[in-house]
Amino acid sequence: MINSGMTLADIAAALRKDVLVLQRHVAERFADMERHHRRRGRGIRVESGEFTSPDEIQWLYVLTISATKTVLYPLAWYLTKDGVHAMQIDAEGPMTYLRPHVLARYLERYLEDTDLIGGLKRMHLRNYDKACEPSRYKGRPAVASAVEDGYLLGCMIFRDTVVDISTFYDEKMAKKNPFLRRLRGFLELRRYFTATNPTSAKSTCNRYVSWGQGFPVRLERLRRAV
Repeated sequence: MINSGMTLADIAAALRKDVLVLQRHVAERFADMERHHRRRGRGIRVESGEFTSPDEIQWLYVLTISATKTVLYPLAWYLTKDGVHAMQIDAEGPMTYLRPHVLARYLERYLEDTDLIGGLKRMHLRNYDKACEPSRYKGRPAVASAVEDGYLLGCMIFRDTVVDISTFYDEKMAKKNPFLRRLRGFLELRRYFTATNPTSAKSTCNRYVSWGQGFPVRLERLRRAV
């Protein structure tokens, strides 16, 4: 269970342990669908859901299934008096921490009439995949990420185990920034590759390339292993 006394590094460690439970839940629910789509399906199928683990960690997830690859994108969340805190983890790279005001800013742009949890579900369903690059924010080293609806910007903390997202830019706000426009093209290419290539690319020159790609899984194998 996530509590207010935990640091973000503590939360990241807890999520990486608990995500194994989430993977088994997703395998039980979607293994038959994966088998059918790999044999007869076309294109990329996108599914989503929510799950509360035995350790009371609350998860939202997106699952993409193609003929050659299945990828799970998990997002955990908890509620405080400040709002909803959200954390996305991937197989590689740091945890992405979304402060409550980042979700609030997103809702102002796209979903003004939606409640917080409903808005978080919609935000994750549309923005689960990220293309990440080093950047600067307020004069400090940072990480910029392109997502479907815009851009996230935050700083590395806890010895590079967490990206603390400080702000969200929509397309209109970022229109005059050539760096962010370049990231947009990278996201489109990377998204297709991530969903269809059986193995993830390894980059020896840029560690950011492999970030934001979720967890490649084989649901049938996971279900048989339970």
